[in-house]
Amino acid sequence: MDLFSHGLLGFVFGQALRLNPGAQTILIISSAILDIDAIRTRRSAWFQFHRGPLHSFLGATLVSLAISTAYAVLVRLAAEGFISIVLICIGGSFSHIFLDLLTPRSMAVLWPFSNRKIAFDLTHFVDPIVLGVLLLASISIVYVKNDVQLIQIATIVATVLLTANFGVRYYGRTSAIETVKRLNLDINPKVVSLPTLRPDRWWVAVKTPFENGYCYEIYSVASLGNKILSKRTVKSPFVDYRGQAEPPVDSLQEAVACSKRDKQVCAFIEKSRLPAAKVTFSDDGGTWQVFWYDVFTHLSEGVFRGVTVRIEMD
Repeated sequence: MDLFSHGLLGFVFGQALRLNPGAQTILIISSAILDIDAIRTRRSAWFQFHRGPLHSFLGATLVSLAISTAYAVLVRLAAEGFISIVLICIGGSFSHIFLDLLTPRSMAVLWPFSNRKIAFDLTHFVDPIVLGVLLLASISIVYVKNDVQLIQIATIVATVLLTANFGVRYYGRTSAIETVKRLNLDINPKVVSLPTLRPDRWWVAVKTPFENGYCYEIYSVASLGNKILSKRTVKSPFVDYRGQAEPPVDSLQEAVACSKRDKQVCAFIEKSRLPAAKVTFSDDGGTWQVFWYDVFTHLSEGVFRGVTVRIEMD
């Protein structure tokens, strides 16, 4: 989820718990700091490192211990105070992981004990309702200042609204999937539901095998009205081709297989929900160009972003 939502959540609950200014600052920092792995010098590094080991329970715990230790040394905390700061940091960093799990990009939260990646696909990377509710709660808390009762009421109302938002999204996702399934498809493909900015709009992708790759039939669904708004088809052959991957490269499938030897491509495919590849060949110089992109990202942002690999034919 976006950085502002993480930080605002820490601020709201820090106020509700009546933490002192130092402890509240630590809670806000720990609620947002895990996204430090998104800092990169080039976009390709983002695919490799963001939502990696730091976005695991072990990584979050180690970060919390590091922040708590640094804070304890700076302010010379006693042992009892140090334990409290550790618990506050862990609460903030674990809330970060929980919010990120609700989005479509999966994480190995049990790393290093398990590399299984999990994503609940419940809300968009930027949920305007979550951001709006937390922002309004924060403004209300600042406005009422030291009125403890009103601050706690604002926090409770925000929590109820956030829970209701996620409940509506859960219902919407189920409804969208059922709407597509009622089309009585002749095959039994894999169905993937992915959120949009709106809780009542969903992308439902039907994945079917196609020439060592996939054919994605993507539906835009109005979940509350059980209505399909649009449909588009994206074919991406050879993305699962596991044959020849060594030069000389003389076919589309070999170019795709060869491109997957690149570490950046592997990281990008692992992060993508609907990976696809476009392959072109230039007679001038005999060069293959393989462009990997995520169909879901293209639908969400309206632009093509991905990783390009150029391969000499020989």
